[in-house]
Amino acid sequence: SLLIEWLRNINTQMLLILLLPISLMQLLLSQAAAFLVSNHRCGRHNSSLWSPAALRATSTLDDPNIQHINQLLMDKKQELLHDPSKLNEHSPLSIVPEDNDLRDTFVSTEQRVYETLLSSRLDLPFLNRAIVGPSKIEGGGRGLFATEDIKEGDVITCYPGDALLCELPSTDEGGEDDSFDFEDDENEAVNEVVLWGTHVPKGHRWDDDTVFDGSKSKPPLTSYGVTMNDVYSVMGHPSLDDNPAYIGHFSNDGAGHLAYEMPDSPRNIEASLELGLDTESSDFGVEDNIAAYVLKSFDVANAMHQPLDADEFHMVTVAIRDITKGEEILVTYGPDYWISDYAGHIADAEEDS
Repeated sequence: SLLIEWLRNINTQMLLILLLPISLMQLLLSQAAAFLVSNHRCGRHNSSLWSPAALRATSTLDDPNIQHINQLLMDKKQELLHDPSKLNEHSPLSIVPEDNDLRDTFVSTEQRVYETLLSSRLDLPFLNRAIVGPSKIEGGGRGLFATEDIKEGDVITCYPGDALLCELPSTDEGGEDDSFDFEDDENEAVNEVVLWGTHVPKGHRWDDDTVFDGSKSKPPLTSYGVTMNDVYSVMGHPSLDDNPAYIGHFSNDGAGHLAYEMPDSPRNIEASLELGLDTESSDFGVEDNIAAYVLKSFDVANAMHQPLDADEFHMVTVAIRDITKGEEILVTYGPDYWISDYAGHIADAEEDS
């Protein structure tokens, strides 16, 4: 594609300036690893959630599924606005009662409607284009596969908001009767609240420690998360895998394995050569390792996660090129995801030692 060709032709350093914060260039350096491990333990988890804001699929306007989903969302929005009892019944909640009590102080009816739509799973029998199966990506676990040919720009599936990661505002900004403007960048969030969709069985709702840090048998739920906007991220539950309309969280990154490789590893050298990087240069190192991942991930990706539209009531997984039946659906997680994941592995290893 034109994007890949452009990325190949520009200077590696310029690529990193455009795509990565400076801290990301220190993936394999011990000081950065220690910094990331410290932040991993202290609860700064948002870095693992990949934001789709920088990328968009070509167009989804011609896909009738978009229009159908939009209409269903608008109908449900009006229903919730006009029926407070139904809104109370379907609003997502934290498993921590105090968080719910505090949120009641700030969250408006419109915001609760938004959260309810974002965390809902609609009845979408027409969206049956993919299935979960063993991934072909090394270490990928389960993956997502097309069950029919899919055109570029078409919706493949929805990315579920089985749980929402939401910023909790500071109570120092005003009294209990003051409303909180979630769009105001001047407000400071002091906590992150996990809100569970009402469709998630209570036995599947994890405590906050497991959501953020995982357990011996479960990865963190944040590893199944995508940032929707500055306030909300959506997280898909790994146990909810039988609805083809909501399985976007099973799509893998086709180049994620490169993130753990040393710059001079055979596979990284091979990937770098494929992408036209100068592996003989004395400057070839960590920066090129990250650049190789970014370029390779873009190169093999055939889909991306993005908001359904400007209202951001749903996240969807959209084809960025034509996909053939049986092909694995691959997206780009972004460097932040792998750095956070790498830090988590180090932290876990140190705790076990």
